[in-house]
Amino acid sequence: MKPKHLLSAILFSALLLGCVRKNILTKTEKDSGWHLLFDGKTTNGWRGAYLTEFPKNGWKVKNGELMGELSAGAESGDAGDIVTLKKYRNFELVFDWKLGNGGNSGVKYFIEERQPKPKGSQVGYEYQLIDDANYIYNEKHLPQDLKTASIYDVLAAEKPDVTIGIWHSSRIVVNNNHIEHWLDNRKVIEINRTDELFKKGVIDSKFKDYQGFANISEGHILLQDHGHSVSFKNIKIKDL
Repeated sequence: MKPKHLLSAILFSALLLGCVRKNILTKTEKDSGWHLLFDGKTTNGWRGAYLTEFPKNGWKVKNGELMGELSAGAESGDAGDIVTLKKYRNFELVFDWKLGNGGNSGVKYFIEERQPKPKGSQVGYEYQLIDDANYIYNEKHLPQDLKTASIYDVLAAEKPDVTIGIWHSSRIVVNNNHIEHWLDNRKVIEINRTDELFKKGVIDSKFKDYQGFANISEGHILLQDHGHSVSFKNIKIKDL
């Protein structure tokens, strides 16, 4: 085989391997305690927030992706948010995601599903996913604490604006009061909930009147319906 053909074959094999390995755990990951939250084929392990079953419309599995084909533009106003069946306390969560231009979504944790059911999305700690540069909120461009990878409205992520329309990789680490947010292999938030910076962020946020928000200890993982199409894959979690 000629060198250029050999290189092409190697590249093709690498691409093929990447496709095959989507939504799959390696033996090392399994041995380390990782579990898939999305198998790439079904919605097993998920249900609608405040529901007993998965939404019939809006969320679907296609090409190994868990896709929210949403268009209403409202918070939890289309198909509704979806949550894991299981609750988590201390964990490491990784996921790949992609948004379109002007898109808005989020991955929340510590979701309690308190009653009465809220009109919009259930309160929780949100790893924000949004078109940083182009999303307009209250007729203004976004402040830093509402941009991607921030703990929404509480603590800003230290990062440039993300590029929309491509896949990004994210990581959330929660170990007791210690929280980390990662974006594309870069740590963009590291905070302890006992720190004054975090406490002030909660007091200054829209969650200041949500009783116990600063020290929720356990809850579901939530993928947000904010009325914009979003895709997820390679969603994996490990209990710490």
